[in-house]
Amino acid sequence: MDVESNSPKPIQTTAEVSSAKPTTTTTGTTVANLKSQHKKAELKHPSNRNWLIHLHYVRREFNTCKTIIFEELLRLNGQSEYANYILALIYRSEGKMQESLDKLQVCHELEPTNANTVRQIARSLFLLGRHKLAIDAYQKAQLLNEDSDAETHYNMGMCFLFMMDLDKAKEHMNLSLQSRVTHKAFESMAQIAIARNSIQEAIGIYEKAARVFPENAEVLSNLGVLYMKAGRDDIAFSRLGSAIAFDPWNARATVAVASMLQTYDDYDQALAKYKVVMQTMPDSASVWNNVGMCFFGKRKYVAAISCLKRAYYLSPFDWKILHNLGLLHLHMQQYASAFHFLTASINLKPDQSHTFMLLAVAISHLDDVEYAKHAYEQAVRLNIQNITTDPVNLVLNYAVSLFNHKKFPESHQKLVEVYNMIENGSGVIIEEDSKEIYHRVKTALKLMEFAFPDDNDGDMITGGVPIPPPASQGTQPRKRVTTQQSVDQQAIGNLDPDLV
Repeated sequence: MDVESNSPKPIQTTAEVSSAKPTTTTTGTTVANLKSQHKKAELKHPSNRNWLIHLHYVRREFNTCKTIIFEELLRLNGQSEYANYILALIYRSEGKMQESLDKLQVCHELEPTNANTVRQIARSLFLLGRHKLAIDAYQKAQLLNEDSDAETHYNMGMCFLFMMDLDKAKEHMNLSLQSRVTHKAFESMAQIAIARNSIQEAIGIYEKAARVFPENAEVLSNLGVLYMKAGRDDIAFSRLGSAIAFDPWNARATVAVASMLQTYDDYDQALAKYKVVMQTMPDSASVWNNVGMCFFGKRKYVAAISCLKRAYYLSPFDWKILHNLGLLHLHMQQYASAFHFLTASINLKPDQSHTFMLLAVAISHLDDVEYAKHAYEQAVRLNIQNITTDPVNLVLNYAVSLFNHKKFPESHQKLVEVYNMIENGSGVIIEEDSKEIYHRVKTALKLMEFAFPDDNDGDMITGGVPIPPPASQGTQPRKRVTTQQSVDQQAIGNLDPDLV
């Protein structure tokens, strides 16, 4: 009984043990499967490759970065905020503004409360020139972010500046400066002052910026340029010299110094400065224009035309370059070519009296006196509104053209106007060439028995020195046009101060 009663126990125990083995094995397999499934679930997390996208983006490996982003967007059905955000930034750097805006709007739909995404949307709208919508987006970003953001106020100010709402632009620039002092905000404040034709206010703003940022070459160069426009060359030279001392390769300051040297007829030194600038700005139309006018001052007309044609190729819609080409062709007695370039300049800038005067001289040499008279009359009208040409030289050229086409009564009338301007003008300075031309025409008209107001007073200008009568050919203006003294930045869409 004991054996029988005890014998099943080992069998039962054996059965239990043997049955327990598969149970243990099954449990181990289940745990391993759960771990592997958990690993697979981790690999499918939406953010598991964001670090890799970020790594390639900061390395500027955009092609590799876009490949990874496209894989992620395909895997996640386009529902990755970070991948869309980085792709939008890459598109913007490639100039694809609309594609960048579309991706940023996807990011905004995925995370509507992200203020940074809204600011980037506003930035894309700004670059697309949709400034009103950009302002609305920046205002929405301010609502999402309670802290005062200097960058947001600065960008809103730039939007208002491009919309020419100068009061609101100035208000936001002041708010930006209150949050954080930056030289860009100071520069924008100066641009607002320049847009209001207040050069002195702009100089004051740049002086404040120079005190805050005394080693900023960009601020110093812009300040020097404004002093040049204000006619204070001594201070301008000092500020530009400081800018070059802090940044020897500052192209804007170097070109400004070269243009000052060019103004004082130091063409060799100016050309040496321009040669340095050419190493960093070989495709600057303004620099090529100034180099051409240096050669023009040295009477090297072929070299001057080559440089100006290069400038015209780089910037075909710059009226100053066309004006200078017309002037140069006048001096080379190529009147048809001069007419062509001066007409193109007038089409681009129709409010310059000096260009109309040169055009009248060219037409006069082409023997079309009626059109020449129309051009002279337009030059006189424009010069009354905005004096850009010496009135004495303008009317004197008009008188010479009429004399050369045997319009003697009209020429006498214009010469009397010249006399009245000289007599009534206080501190009028007459160039030696203009004095000679005036008295040659006057002497010739006197021989034709035309009377002048100063017949009994002696020679008002030269003190009675006899002047021979004028030659049969007309006289072209000897006054050299002011060279364009500006430096390329831009931008732009740039509202940078332009030196003329």
